[in-house]
Amino acid sequence: MVRIPLLIAILVACLVTGGDYAISLAVVIGLQALPALGLTLLTGYTGQISLGHAAFYGLGAYGSALIGTALGLPALLSVIIASALVAGIAWAIGWLVFRLRGHHLAMATLAFGIIVQIAFVEMHFLTGGPNGLSGIEPLSIFGKDLITDAQVLPVVWGAVILAVLFAQNLISSPAGLVMRAIAEGDKVVGSLGNDVAAIKRKVMMLSGFLCAVGGGLYAHYVGYLSPGPFDVGFSVRLLLMVALGGFANIWGVLFGVAFVTLVGEALKPLGAFDVIAYGTLLVVSVIFFPRGLMAGIAEPVVAQARRFRKVAAR
Repeated sequence: MVRIPLLIAILVACLVTGGDYAISLAVVIGLQALPALGLTLLTGYTGQISLGHAAFYGLGAYGSALIGTALGLPALLSVIIASALVAGIAWAIGWLVFRLRGHHLAMATLAFGIIVQIAFVEMHFLTGGPNGLSGIEPLSIFGKDLITDAQVLPVVWGAVILAVLFAQNLISSPAGLVMRAIAEGDKVVGSLGNDVAAIKRKVMMLSGFLCAVGGGLYAHYVGYLSPGPFDVGFSVRLLLMVALGGFANIWGVLFGVAFVTLVGEALKPLGAFDVIAYGTLLVVSVIFFPRGLMAGIAEPVVAQARRFRKVAAR
């Protein structure tokens, strides 16, 4: 649990000593950490590949914005309601796609992501189409609007910390053991009397909920939505974040999100071609760093340090 105080200390240091740009990056990292954590539970711990999580992120964003505007609800309440609805959609999608396996499953989730993104473009009466949706109310607490990045950062990272704690407790529970067993071989799990399909759908529902929370917070943070940020490229980046952090590593995912976000800032001059760079980085990570970039770098260093201590002890 020492990692939580350390993370809080880093965030406080960022608020106190960081400039506006650094604080803004920290907010963006937190917003993307939520869907990445959701994908980790589904892909890393349950072994189900998804290339459509950008859709859940976008549904949470548009849903929260539309609910808040139509019903006049506070932003955080709109986020919760929209996320619950998206969780139901994720359960339904899981009911359909988990009949498939392997690359067929990946293609089905990819198709879902493309369909949703096209819907964002074509449904002008709801989403504003390519022109986007504006006038979204900002996040607020006790009636006070959170306008600056420094005000938004504690809310976003508070949600991330809660998600991390929940994910850690889940994977340490008996349900988490079943999830890991499904990743290794769902037929064995099914032979022990477990409803494998139902478990997969529940994990998909939880994963979609976390994505939607991140999307809802994003909508009220930027105040404007367009279909662009919710395309297939974002799904690829999410998968890259999980791969770099380690597919079954909750804290490693936060590293992966930060790494990809910073690399994304460096790749901005490439424009649309940055997807090629992300795809290449994903392939390299999976081949050469199967346990994640952080583990791939840290483990040799730790091993060398142990050898040095043994030599020094002699």
